[in-house]
Amino acid sequence: MRGEAMRRICERLTQEGLDFSKLKGLDFFAREGDWQTVVYASRIGALEAWEINLEFLPALRKNLPGATIRIVNSYDYGRTCPNRYDFVVLDNPQAIFGANAEYCEHFEALSIALNLLRPNGYLIFNMNWAPFNFDAHPEWKKRRNAFYGVADTANLSIDQFLLPFYRRFFTSYGVDTVECFSEPRNQEYLAYAVFKLEAK
Repeated sequence: MRGEAMRRICERLTQEGLDFSKLKGLDFFAREGDWQTVVYASRIGALEAWEINLEFLPALRKNLPGATIRIVNSYDYGRTCPNRYDFVVLDNPQAIFGANAEYCEHFEALSIALNLLRPNGYLIFNMNWAPFNFDAHPEWKKRRNAFYGVADTANLSIDQFLLPFYRRFFTSYGVDTVECFSEPRNQEYLAYAVFKLEAK
């Protein structure tokens, strides 16, 4: 069901004492805002939604009536954005995308997101632990293998490999992990990673 994984994340964080009403949030890949974003939009104190496709603007306005909506290339805007956020969500596409195939999953977005995060902020992003139809996309496979630094990324353990990998990744940027956990989005290939980070 749409939004269930995000609902479980919000409920867990609320039980841990997080007051969403005091947070400033960012949806980095907003699309129409009707899957995951609507779940936390009603809880959060302030929300920005970034989306590159102008065609989604009417739906964004309808689905996220209280949000500040920006029709921008999130990568370009994020590199110069002066704002900082407490709750950043990368509901990133899978495989390779962009006008020139310049992006792959969340790989290029993570370092930008770190610079958008306030200290002790939450960064939430998709982890694809077992890519669907992977053999049909050799370039995707090549870029995943390079990012993760292993020869085969067709089936990665979330607890044994992925979460420790991201801890080390953030440490390499000088950012410590305060808390992290995963939340399945389906049973086949996709889960959210939830990191509370001592950002710069």
